[in-house]
Formats: sequence, C-alpha cells, structure tokens
Amino acid sequence: MARGDRLAAERRFAGSAVTYTHHGIDVGDGTVVHARPDDPERIFDGGRVARTSAAEFAAGAPIRVITDPPPLYAPDEIAARALSFVGRDGYCPVVENCEHFATWCATGERGSRQVDLLASRVGSATARVAAVVAARAAAGAAERVAIRTALGTTVRFGLRTLLPATLVAEGAAIAAEWSAHQAGHSPERSRRAGESAGMATSAAVCAAAAAAAGPAAIVTGALAGMALWLGGSVAAGVAERALRPGAPLRDAKARQRID
Repeated sequence: MARGDRLAAERRFAGSAVTYTHHGIDVGDGTVVHARPDDPERIFDGGRVARTSAAEFAAGAPIRVITDPPPLYAPDEIAARALSFVGRDGYCPVVENCEHFATWCATGERGSRQVDLLASRVGSATARVAAVVAARAAAGAAERVAIRTALGTTVRFGLRTLLPATLVAEGAAIAAEWSAHQAGHSPERSRRAGESAGMATSAAVCAAAAAAAGPAAIVTGALAGMALWLGGSVAAGVAERALRPGAPLRDAKARQRID
C-alpha cells in the first residue's frame, strides 16, 4: 500500500452475515481518509469524512488495493483531494457513500459499483417479472403456457410457477454476483457469475415443478427454465439500454490521464 492508493476492507451490515466493501484513501503515513456513517447500524442517519488509523479503517479485516477504475490523478493529488474533505458532513449509502468518495478522489467521478450492482439487479428483476406477466397475458384465454419438446412431452406452466422461478433465480443471481464482487472480481466476471447462477436456479425450479410428470418432463422443465432466464436477460438488457443515462462529466483536470 502507498500514498494515494484506494483501499478496501470487508465489513458486515449491522451484525448480519451480509458483507460489503468499505473504501478509503491511503494518506501514506498509516492513516486512511474515508467517508463513514455516524452509526454503522443506522446508515441513513448521516455521517462524515474522517481520517483514522489504517487499523480502525480495516476493523480487523484484510486490506486490499483497488485499481479499477484506473486513477486519473497522481498519488499525491489523490491524497490531497481526500485530505481536503476531512471533516465534511454528509453520508448516504445510496448516493454519497465511501466508494463514491474514494472513486471521486482518484478519478474525478463519483461512482459506486456496489450501488450499481444492486440497482442493475433490481432493474433486471423488474424487467423479468414484466416479461413473464406480458408473456402470460399474451396467451389470451389459455389457462397455462405450454412447452412441447421433440420428446413429445408437454409441460404447462402458469404464473404460479413462472413468477416464483423468476424471483428465486434473480435472488440467486444477485447473491452470486455480490459474492463475486466482494471477492474482488471484475464487473464482467461478477456479472457472469450472477447470470450463471440465475440460469441454473431457474432451470432447477422449473424442473422441480415438472417432476411429477416424469423424467422427460423434468428435462423439458429444465430447458424451459433456461429459456425463461435467457428471455428475461434479453428483456432486461433492452430495458437497461433504454434507461441508461449519458456518461457523467469528469473533473476538468481528470480528462488528462497520468502516466
């Protein structure tokens, strides 16, 4: 670790088993500048930017260095930017958290991949549910959605199967993607982990729902679950691109990359 590095340490949400990554800026003298809530168990009640020892920042967890997105300022300037905000009031886990602050110090752009991950998954779940409901409505007066394979096996799924499968699979996806992110994997690798877990769970839920009809129906159900997930991914991707805002402006000084 060195002056100007972005540091990260794993923390737990208010005594739960769910972890998140706490971010800060290494000042180079054994201290770290980081944004934090006044009360870790009441994270929406405000907070401030503080300068503490590295040990207090880590709270007993290993510290690792964050390099993505790459810094656009020299190390001394990153540290100076962080120090200039020590004592500043204001903290919100959604729009002004420790990762927003550390990313801004290094790049001139406020960003939090943890928030982005959760927002993306919530949007994905919404798009998937909407796609399932729309598909069911398009069936008109049909009582159920039927899927027939070359095996001659017909499996019928209604909303009582499709909606739970969608929601359970999305829950598995967010858990896998969050775990991969907390382990330090890239956004792309984390996303792939989530998508793989979601598809596998969707296939398993639909296969279980068809189990009473026999082995062939189980295979058909699994294939239907995979198709359900893939169709939802397409719908979620379309919705995300439609709602994606333009690229945020960076600080003027950050437009010139450092060597």
